[in-house]
Amino acid sequence: MDAKALRRWRALLSARREELVAAGPARIEPNRRDTSTSGVADEDEQALSEMLQTLASTRNRESAQLLVAMDRALRKLELEPEDFGACEDCGEPIPARRLEVMPWAALCTPCQTKLDPKRNVARKKITDYR
Repeated sequence: MDAKALRRWRALLSARREELVAAGPARIEPNRRDTSTSGVADEDEQALSEMLQTLASTRNRESAQLLVAMDRALRKLELEPEDFGACEDCGEPIPARRLEVMPWAALCTPCQTKLDPKRNVARKKITDYR
């Protein structure tokens, strides 16, 4: 990969990282708004509050993992630029289209599929629960 392409990937990664950091963590609302009560008066509100807490917590965890992957890719660009864009498992080049979407990708699609075979697999029938 030439120096111009490496600069382009660095700029893309840095911009995406800045967007993620600027968005900040999702706010997790407490279940109990009033310390004098022992819970939420409405059971539906309680369930909704717990669901929103779970979603925010999951979003924050995924954002943190993504930030680590982006930092790792930026370090790789700095320290080992000749290895950027190569699959860390098989060594084959990661297609540019994949890097456009995920410039922090460390694995090519076939190696990622082997690592996580159930990801992005849709049900074929409504009764298919596997």
